[in-house]
Amino acid sequence: MKRFILCIAALALALSAGAQSIRPEWDVYFWGNLVNDEFDISQGVLVPSGTIGALRLSPYVGIGFGRGHKLKTGFDVMKDFGTANLKPTLEFAFWYQYNNDNGFMLAAGILPFSLMGGYNSSLLFSDASRFYDAHADGFLLRWQREKSNYEILFDWCGKFDETRREEFYVTTTGSGWVTPWLALCWEGMFHHYASSATVQGVVDDHILHPYVQFEFSPLLPMDRLELSLGGVAGYQMDRRNNDRRLPLGAMATVDARKWGFGVRNTFYYGQNQMPFYHTKDAAGEEFGANLYMRSSWWQIRLDGQAGLYDRLEAYWMKSLNDYVELGVHAVFHFDYLGLLGFQQILQAKVNLEALSFRKR
Repeated sequence: MKRFILCIAALALALSAGAQSIRPEWDVYFWGNLVNDEFDISQGVLVPSGTIGALRLSPYVGIGFGRGHKLKTGFDVMKDFGTANLKPTLEFAFWYQYNNDNGFMLAAGILPFSLMGGYNSSLLFSDASRFYDAHADGFLLRWQREKSNYEILFDWCGKFDETRREEFYVTTTGSGWVTPWLALCWEGMFHHYASSATVQGVVDDHILHPYVQFEFSPLLPMDRLELSLGGVAGYQMDRRNNDRRLPLGAMATVDARKWGFGVRNTFYYGQNQMPFYHTKDAAGEEFGANLYMRSSWWQIRLDGQAGLYDRLEAYWMKSLNDYVELGVHAVFHFDYLGLLGFQQILQAKVNLEALSFRKR
């Protein structure tokens, strides 16, 4: 807290200097999230039932200087529903950011994930990991043009000590529109999960999803009519046991939307993309969600055979203005045996980004 106050004081002194090249800025992000998982029908074989209900608020202030340079600081506060006797969790952020006129951005420090613009599916991040982790400790490179967006994020999320494992990952997304209706895209994660002082062992958890995306809405009276076709390739290596896996699969997604109402279906056929989920580490504990940030539906089948996974979602999404977005989702999950379970999701997001202080 003392360091945070000193940073705020330094920013205030810089602003009071009155230099014309110094520009005050502020951002505020709000996210209300309710995700209710009902998987008792499948005895929770891949995903247990549970509920995420929480609010998070992320205010940031900073200064812009020169052409495209910024220094920002702030915090993220998160509070779970039904925990009135517990204090909210608080996480501070400090980062440098550079933007140029060609759409290039560099950010370094403890920076918010909200700076990212690419699409990350549940192959990379589950609902819980996406919501409960607000900041990356590392670097973000992003190049955004009118018809393309490419980015790479490095996050050092675990520093080696007695009980904490050394851990970092790199995510990358890309999309480039070749025509108004065809884009070449990808998403991927390259994840290093290593030892602590008391538990030895290193696991490599890498996944890549290249795909082509067709957008037919310019040809038809739809807000969105999207078809994505691609492959999924994983590389999993438990170095302690010299156990290497190369799970492969294919995925197709259809998304249709009109007047805010939509249906989205994702179909995957292939192998388990989380083969070490139930494997025990040197301390005798399952790797589970400690290793995998992706949704555990991607175990597909527990018997090691290839199988299918289908996610059917009906939703309503409404932007009230440039800053506020509401969403209601009903999601049904299927495997080769039938219905795994379903989710009900309510979301409210407010994004007040890069707004300038009003002049009197």
